[in-house]
Amino acid sequence: MTASVTVAATEVGQAAANGAPRASVDPAQLEADLVAAALDGAEWPELLAQLAAAVLRPVRLLDMAGNLLAASDQPAAAGAGEADRGAVDGVARGDARGRGSSAVAIAALLVAPSLGPVISAALGRAAAPVVCRDGWRGHGAPVRMGNRYLGALLIEADLSPAVCPDSAGGWACQLVAAASTALAIVAVRREAHAAALARRVDVVLDDIRHGAIRPAAEFVRVAESFGLDVTIPHAGVALRYMDTDLEAWAAAWGPIGFPVLREGERAWTLLSGDVPAELSRLCSHLAYQLGSPRAVLAAAGPAVPGDPVDPAETAASFRSADAVLALLRTSHERDPEQERSTLLFDELGLERLLLGVPAEKLRAFAERVLAGLDPAGVDLLSAYLETDGSLEAVAARLDAQPARLRRRLPALIDDLTGARATTSHLTDLHAATLAHHLTAATSPEA
Repeated sequence: MTASVTVAATEVGQAAANGAPRASVDPAQLEADLVAAALDGAEWPELLAQLAAAVLRPVRLLDMAGNLLAASDQPAAAGAGEADRGAVDGVARGDARGRGSSAVAIAALLVAPSLGPVISAALGRAAAPVVCRDGWRGHGAPVRMGNRYLGALLIEADLSPAVCPDSAGGWACQLVAAASTALAIVAVRREAHAAALARRVDVVLDDIRHGAIRPAAEFVRVAESFGLDVTIPHAGVALRYMDTDLEAWAAAWGPIGFPVLREGERAWTLLSGDVPAELSRLCSHLAYQLGSPRAVLAAAGPAVPGDPVDPAETAASFRSADAVLALLRTSHERDPEQERSTLLFDELGLERLLLGVPAEKLRAFAERVLAGLDPAGVDLLSAYLETDGSLEAVAARLDAQPARLRRRLPALIDDLTGARATTSHLTDLHAATLAHHLTAATSPEA
């Protein structure tokens, strides 16, 4: 079927380039043909190629975050198997963003029917096509699977001025309705396949986290079998769900395309390539699925070059990701109103050096320098050092009275430095407070 998909995509592209008129399509027959193909094992690229051949226009399927899931001009991979699961049906992750749209555009497409024609026209959204990042424009509508949205199906917009936009939008909506059942069948099949592999993915990711897969050649082979590329820059990622609905947390990972290890509210995965961009895409998807951008905290460990391959370095990246996540969580506990929900190892300052020190030595250093200071005193000292000694900033951060702090802080600093508050002493105190917070955050009880 791969050859037929490629030929169909070529013919559609030629037709679109030649300005082919809109094809006359029987929606009922088209729906029946697509459902039959889906039940016969066709995947999204093959269904979209079949749809594109029928309507003589390229089509794209985007997820609700605007990322490309499949396209009619995307050749299906021959012999696609578990190794292809790192992308979505063979769509490279960079391609998923580059040829996708924005979540805002998809949301506008979602709410347009409920606005009605008058409000839509007033907002400039009436029959407006969705514009993808590569300039491609398409009309379409959301695709549902049960009580959830799979994404949006778009049919290339007709650029001819003779074509009425309202007519084009209505025609596209009819085609989306005809294709929705077949696309949902594939989505359900993919989720079932992911569930069947889940236990094996858990085991493999847990082994990767702990550096248990060796030698390097075996490490590469096992990782590739689950769509993980450890031969290019990559990093371990740790996540924590901040709500209590663990069923929603598990369901959010279903259509995501990322191998994941979940344990209760915690999860781990491995991202390759542009790790910050991939982490942003992952968190955007989870935020949409869970209904809140603050539902998940996520942290990435240091990037591992991947050349040469070193399982121990990858395991170390996961350990650092756990520690960075613990720091992020502690930061949220100290300041619940902050909006930041992701943190990269490379964004840390002095903490990066401290993470390389064994926990026992860090704890001993903090206890020696802070001389048994209680937790409230450590928080006060941290706030003072992190705000460059501004009493107003410290008071605002700790919700305390500046007058009270004006009396307490000098005595606290003098006690810890022997009344010799030099730059060196203050640097030691800053490192000690960071070490205290780091060991507290990464302790087994945290």
